[in-house]
Amino acid sequence: MADCEEDPNSLVLDFTAKGLKIVEIPNDIQPTGLICDRNDIAKIENLDNHPYLKQVSLACNHIVRMNGISVLKHLNVLNLATNSIVNIEGLEELSELSWLDLSGNSIKNFSPLCKNTQLHHVDLSDNSIACITDLSPLTHLQTLLLHGNTISSLKTVPSYLPRQLSVLSLESNEIQDLNEISYLSCLENLDQLSIARNPCVILTSLYPFKVV
Repeated sequence: MADCEEDPNSLVLDFTAKGLKIVEIPNDIQPTGLICDRNDIAKIENLDNHPYLKQVSLACNHIVRMNGISVLKHLNVLNLATNSIVNIEGLEELSELSWLDLSGNSIKNFSPLCKNTQLHHVDLSDNSIACITDLSPLTHLQTLLLHGNTISSLKTVPSYLPRQLSVLSLESNEIQDLNEISYLSCLENLDQLSIARNPCVILTSLYPFKVV
């Protein structure tokens, strides 16, 4: 049985750690939230009859393809952290999506997100991203988490990252040259920046002389 948390405006079904292999919601209820974290789910399916879901969490499963999420046109929050996703797909028509967690997957390219213009929080940490691709259409984006990837250059930032970004995490990437940080000067509203555990920072701490 699912644990249900209900208030006057929403019904959230919580199937966390139930040993589920498929997503299955009774057709006679219309929840606004679904949590199926820490199960054995390999495929996103059986959501067609529940188009009014606004929040879905399927973290810590075995999902490879995410295209089954495309039927949820009113989705605001999506958590697919710690799965086996390689490609971002199925989000093109989710015009209301504002919060997205795809951390801990095997994603290399995040350019498909450029169509989700209402996003304000994106977590792509601990993936396989080697370069920053175009997110400039995301004019509401405030937080972008890219730590734990293989990014080595920030040259594309002035053209590809929205100027209003306030939180950016680049910790534990492959940035060799500390001068790359100068490309972030265009982000005039940046309040929080992390570049720890990059080669340029490690070398600077080991050899604290002036770089010219």
